[in-house]
Amino acid sequence: MRRAGAYFLTFMVDTVNTDTMISIGFAFNFNIQRCEIEVGDELQIVRKGYQPLVELLLEHGVKADFFFSGYSSRLIGDLEPGLLATVKAHMGASFELGTYTYTHPIPQLLTPRELEKQVEKGLEVDREMFGIKPEGFLPPEFAYTTQMAEILKNQGIQWSIVLASHIGRSVPELGENELYKPYFARHPAFEMQVIPAVYQLPETPERFFKLMMKGEIAPETVLSGVERFSRRFPGTLLLFKRDAETIFIDELNSGFTGTLQAFRRFLEGLTRLDDVEFVTVGDYLRGHPPEDSIVLEDHLGNTRIETFTDGEAQPIWDLTRKVREKLLALEENSPEDPRIPKAWEHLLLSHNSDGRIGYWHSKWNPGEHTVTPSRRQFIQEHLNAAKDILENGTK
Repeated sequence: MRRAGAYFLTFMVDTVNTDTMISIGFAFNFNIQRCEIEVGDELQIVRKGYQPLVELLLEHGVKADFFFSGYSSRLIGDLEPGLLATVKAHMGASFELGTYTYTHPIPQLLTPRELEKQVEKGLEVDREMFGIKPEGFLPPEFAYTTQMAEILKNQGIQWSIVLASHIGRSVPELGENELYKPYFARHPAFEMQVIPAVYQLPETPERFFKLMMKGEIAPETVLSGVERFSRRFPGTLLLFKRDAETIFIDELNSGFTGTLQAFRRFLEGLTRLDDVEFVTVGDYLRGHPPEDSIVLEDHLGNTRIETFTDGEAQPIWDLTRKVREKLLALEENSPEDPRIPKAWEHLLLSHNSDGRIGYWHSKWNPGEHTVTPSRRQFIQEHLNAAKDILENGTK
């Protein structure tokens, strides 16, 4: 009887039709250099944002991919090393790590050499802080270009997250049910795996996750969208992307004091849904490797370049171009010059997008973000330091 029962159970497990399920993943990016927060006051982001996020994910058994900017992981290590220890303790089981550049720049503002240095330095800090070399990349502002993909490939990155809507725009002949699976993005000399993230659910407002965390729609509304998604697109991946600061920063920006409760209700609702499994991107790729190739059009990012080049942002942008030109010329003409590594470090630190915002040009929340004086001063000081090094050889 035991043998027959065991055989019957095995047969039932082996024949479950996993195509009726959807896989749910979370991609959280950590950029502790928030424009609203003064330099030196970041501990509140860790304690009110990052720690509750990690604790809630573990409490509900929900997996996630984390993407730390190198600057963020180093600063968190100084401010609250226990948080990084918790992440490390659950790596491979609950969490996987991707890479996210060194200081969260805006890719469309960078030269190829600058982007290469951002990715290279980010990976260096990933190895230093976590002892691993990530295989995945989450691009700031969801930028994706052939040039970026080539730089990633040369650095050993195997996959990048893109927006499902970017896939849909690039390959309009795809049916909607084909947007939510991995593809090989085909380029002239190589291919890059691309993983779709979702900003839209059936009969749910765009950017539903942020609206939920700002108290503008209820978690139950988003959960209904997830249920409709699972019925309409069985066998696919539903990947949520959100800033890891969400519990703290969305309360700060919106005045809604229920962000923690909203996220808790959302996770509780997800775990009660039928026919879902929680995965990391790595989990999903191991079970569902890409089968098809597509050509993706270049997408420079979700933010207009004027945000970082016009108005109050223009003086910093003008100085950035001067420093960049001097550094790239020196690197080309005198590659062994000892000033080069120091100047690069300051220029990379100055790239952080949050200190560079002039006016927030966005159809979602125009004018939403205000830059604190010390955050902008941080950018200015590092640009001036790089300029001094290049012109005078000073520290």
